[in-house]
Amino acid sequence: MSSIGTHCLLEVYGCSPHLLDDSEYIVSALRNAAEHAGATWLDCASHRFHPQGVTAVGLLSESHISIHTWPEAGFAAADVFTCGDRAMPERACEWLIEALAPERHVIRRLDRGASDVARAAVPSEPMAPV
Repeated sequence: MSSIGTHCLLEVYGCSPHLLDDSEYIVSALRNAAEHAGATWLDCASHRFHPQGVTAVGLLSESHISIHTWPEAGFAAADVFTCGDRAMPERACEWLIEALAPERHVIRRLDRGASDVARAAVPSEPMAPV
């Protein structure tokens, strides 16, 4: 394994404000996306903001899946982080794209904990407070 895990960042634009403001739909979409990716769903925390917007986080055996929605802008930002080789976070993103039917989307994929990156990112001395 060249990295500890894979982190996918998904942005969706031009989504239905109604779907983005429906907390039950959003949580269901997250759960289905995690299962579609081969991840193991453990628990969820979510909150519907007033007058609009939803934040939801699914805890996975492999790490997490989350989404924040802005119905007034037709926009949502999601991330899927999975460790190991079994779960495929890209598939979770594909499921969310299908469920939210955006006009356009952007996916960014990051390898997390790659051995050469991890060594370079760890400071040799504690950082001074800012």
